[in-house]
Amino acid sequence: MIDFIRMNYKDKSEVESFICDSKNFEELRVVLEKHSGEIEYPYKTNFGSMEINITEKNIRVMNSLHKFYNQNNKKGYRNHNDFTYSQLTETISLLNNGIIKLEKARLSKLEFGLNIELDFPAEFIVRENIMMHKYQTHNHNKKFEGKGEFKQFDRSIYDFKIYDKAKQYSLSNNVLRIEIKHKCSKSINPHGIFNINDLTSKDSLQSLFENLMIRFEELTIIDNYKNNSAISEEVKKKIGVYTSYNHWESLKSSSNLRNKASKQKKEFNQLLVNNNLLKTKNMLRSKLTSKFQQLINN
Repeated sequence: MIDFIRMNYKDKSEVESFICDSKNFEELRVVLEKHSGEIEYPYKTNFGSMEINITEKNIRVMNSLHKFYNQNNKKGYRNHNDFTYSQLTETISLLNNGIIKLEKARLSKLEFGLNIELDFPAEFIVRENIMMHKYQTHNHNKKFEGKGEFKQFDRSIYDFKIYDKAKQYSLSNNVLRIEIKHKCSKSINPHGIFNINDLTSKDSLQSLFENLMIRFEELTIIDNYKNNSAISEEVKKKIGVYTSYNHWESLKSSSNLRNKASKQKKEFNQLLVNNNLLKTKNMLRSKLTSKFQQLINN
């Protein structure tokens, strides 16, 4: 569920002295001005795999909670396996024991996502079935030097990512990752989340999941249809038009065209229903729901 987080202390006085105390952190990396011998910011240290940076203005703690848990439990610095609710709360408790006043550190970045297993390589879905989000094309399409497929849709306060998790870690099973990266507190706070301790609330995690599913429903995910002899050429041509983001961009310039776009979106969806081309999306929806219930209840 929860992966990368970033927390910021605005009032750093008490926390900075705690971090700079060698009894609490044995190693502290600083900038040394060679000629004057003066120590300058930033100061850097780690609590496990969590990075701690101290600047003149604030203190920032960040990294993947999932990887922190795995590394602390000798499972490697990875995040392809399940990360359950009980493991999340254990991780947060451990961080509270090692770093003071985490309730004062505001969350400013948060990744929430789910890994789901498939019966076939996830790269096929990312490459061939996921077409658009909000009728717009992806902003990034990374290949990871042959290690799978990755599509990311950039939005103002969040990014939406879908990628092949199995190839990223050379796994034997097929794993698809669907994730939202909340880029600011404005995207995080509506879910009742202000600091790391709020992530122990199942209601807040449920809200994050519901938000993920809203974004999922906004995806255009279509079964392979081009070689399907049961679908007429006329229907294939229409689908080809409706899966072109340029088509939808051309309908944004005036209110009349926007009304036309609304009607065409309904027609497009009905076209997919009538031709039974939503099996992949229905399967993914079911797996996402099952996975979240499994994680939140363990």
